[in-house]
Amino acid sequence: MSVKRTRRLGPLQWKWWKRQIFLLHRWLGIVLCLFFAAWFVSGIFMMYVEYPQLDKQERLSGAQALNFSTAGINAAEAVAKLSAADYECNATLREILCSPSASPAVPIIAERVRLAMLLGRPVYYVKALGTARSRGVFADNGEILEIANSTLGERVSQNFYSRLHGNSISPQVHFLGMVQTDQWTLSSSLNAHRPLLHFALEDDKRTELYVSSTTAEVVRDSSKNERVLNYFAAVTHWLYPTVLRKFPNAWAWVVDIVASLGVLLSITGLWIGWLRWKRKPKPGKPAIPYKGIMRWHYITGVLFGVVTLTWVFSGLLSMNPGKYNPSRSPNSEQRQLFTGTEQPVLVDAFPLLSPRFPKTAVSAELVHFNGRALYRIVNRNGRQQQLDALTGEEFIADVDVLKRLARKLVPEEDIISIDLMKNYDNYYFSRHPERGGKPLPILRVIFGDDDNTWFHIDSTSGELLEKSTSVNRVYRWLYNGLHSWDILWLWERRPLWDIAVIGFSLGGFSLSSLGVVVGWRRLRQSV
Repeated sequence: MSVKRTRRLGPLQWKWWKRQIFLLHRWLGIVLCLFFAAWFVSGIFMMYVEYPQLDKQERLSGAQALNFSTAGINAAEAVAKLSAADYECNATLREILCSPSASPAVPIIAERVRLAMLLGRPVYYVKALGTARSRGVFADNGEILEIANSTLGERVSQNFYSRLHGNSISPQVHFLGMVQTDQWTLSSSLNAHRPLLHFALEDDKRTELYVSSTTAEVVRDSSKNERVLNYFAAVTHWLYPTVLRKFPNAWAWVVDIVASLGVLLSITGLWIGWLRWKRKPKPGKPAIPYKGIMRWHYITGVLFGVVTLTWVFSGLLSMNPGKYNPSRSPNSEQRQLFTGTEQPVLVDAFPLLSPRFPKTAVSAELVHFNGRALYRIVNRNGRQQQLDALTGEEFIADVDVLKRLARKLVPEEDIISIDLMKNYDNYYFSRHPERGGKPLPILRVIFGDDDNTWFHIDSTSGELLEKSTSVNRVYRWLYNGLHSWDILWLWERRPLWDIAVIGFSLGGFSLSSLGVVVGWRRLRQSV
């Protein structure tokens, strides 16, 4: 009977491999420790300085009260004004792409219809099925909103600023030009609005506004402080210089490569630390076989090496390499179970010319629940409510109906539980609920399928919010948990969260900075 023996590395082979590990760590560190140090410092800045955006509170405060009393056409008539020719162009971060339709006069199918006001006039914003952009149709005379120019954009900017700040007179507005992309408009969510009209206001904050060329709405704002501080925050942390980020594939490739090498650097550093630790030092000899700065680099590595590894690894996961984290959006069939319609919006179900809205309403969207046509209203304070499209009565979903519909979400699979959640938990929460975050209360529906699928349903509106599988929830901890320390217990006990994150970030910065010094000293010796 033969015995299979495991081949082991001989002393000379093991010594050679250890040498390669040391060299790999050294040369990776010479390059990447600068990135690590910058990531730790910029991460602290990002805790308190957000990338410029028009948040929900600003958008609602700057909006006009919804008033369709002068409307001359209803939603179906507004959609009929548009055709495929109105949606021939799409935008990227770099360019406008137009593909003439083979049948430009073909009517569109509306995917989303939103009601709003533009300089005192009621307007329908219509997004066609399969397109990214929305086109506006004025409700008072049926005129299609053309591409916005600087004159219109200036009036919109002044009107928005006055309402946002409660001033009857806005400061002087200067048109800075039409921009496809700049440092503060790199979000892909703005692609539907490009090119953007860029304006500067002569106020104390040196505010700059960006107006959509397609909807003539303010879609982004920034102050001088935000712009300056973000060079030390998001621009550094996300590797977000415009020259790189406007090429999304190249940017993603760079981030993936740098972060992957960072993971390798961290692992080799921890391994070397373990190999070099003298578990039974000789009398008079220290357990740490280094002196000077190298000794402190070793100590900080022991203290903060693991958290450095988890941070750079979770940063890599932010890019969803390999697309391992599946989409959390319910599919169209699952949404249809709750809307009760085959199409996203049946505009014929909204026949009223001048629906009455609350005085505090600033926008409304055409939605359906279980076949019933509803206006989903957003009020200035952020509160949402739904009104019946025919009677105007407020609508609140019946929980028993929601439970009945929920059972059909995953056919032929049993439901383990349906729970009414009135508070956030680690799998459904908002960092800033005061800004109008995720709604509460909700229903959590848990299925017993192989993917252990969960669904979250707004118990008031009946909207199917999101789904998640076991993979999503594991990924949530590996990314959000390790990178942002999104642990509800810790977040709810600020400033404990701040102290912990800043403390470990400073530790990681010390480790990285010492690595820079050690690496460059070695490089000078080599040269």
